[in-house]
Amino acid sequence: MADHLNAACSVLAVSLVRPLVEGGQKQVYVVSSSSGEEHVLKLIDLGMAADPAALERARREVELLRSIDHPNVVRVASDLEEVGSPPDAAAWLEEYLVGTDLRYCGSGWPMDELIELGRDVAAGLGALHDKRVIHRDLSPGNVQRLSSGGYVVMDPGFAKHTLRSGVTVGGQPGTPGFMTPEHLQAYSGAPTAASDVFGCGALVYFAATGQSPVPYKGDDVDYLRRLRVASHVPLSQARPDLMEPFVDLVERALHPQPARRYRNGAALRKAFEELG
Repeated sequence: MADHLNAACSVLAVSLVRPLVEGGQKQVYVVSSSSGEEHVLKLIDLGMAADPAALERARREVELLRSIDHPNVVRVASDLEEVGSPPDAAAWLEEYLVGTDLRYCGSGWPMDELIELGRDVAAGLGALHDKRVIHRDLSPGNVQRLSSGGYVVMDPGFAKHTLRSGVTVGGQPGTPGFMTPEHLQAYSGAPTAASDVFGCGALVYFAATGQSPVPYKGDDVDYLRRLRVASHVPLSQARPDLMEPFVDLVERALHPQPARRYRNGAALRKAFEELG
């Protein structure tokens, strides 16, 4: 992969600063341009991809993100560049976000911070939904808490554009502990905008309590059984100090039936804003 990285840095006119994520099909690095501005370089090893459509997925991710200009969605800073001929890797640049993803932000947040998290994530989802795109893999590792304040949704790399013949991996992508009942085709048959609403509710629940509403405990059968009905400890029980309107909002977002949730990110953002 070192040769791929060197070639990607050359074609994108950047130099390596440090790795962020190494190993596997996708690798992530902090790089610097000639002006000293730092970016994130994402590098896909096409040779490791069992799916021959990996290049097309990467191209779609970059195309998607370049079409969205919103403060709560990560911004792309370059076109996708193919590495090799025929291409055996692909790379592109994204903005470098200074902050920490939600995996490392602790729990037991006060309600005003939980509202801010929910509002910002819902706003980012709304920008995706306006393009008829579903994220499908909201998890703590895919939301960044900025040092300057606010939250940014990242990595809609498995997003499915609902207006196209989708290119996707087998089954429905997702992170155990943060999947939705629709990942099991329990209701709608596939994730929808309301599925991302569930994901946002799960992130707020996680920040409030320290665990996902439907946590993965190592037993696949048990997890899928609980996920099918979104069985969870009510937020009012896990955090009795939180105000009832806020708890009602989160519980509605986590309803097992998509039709009973807020219909999309814009509707969920409005609900958070109305809380204060």
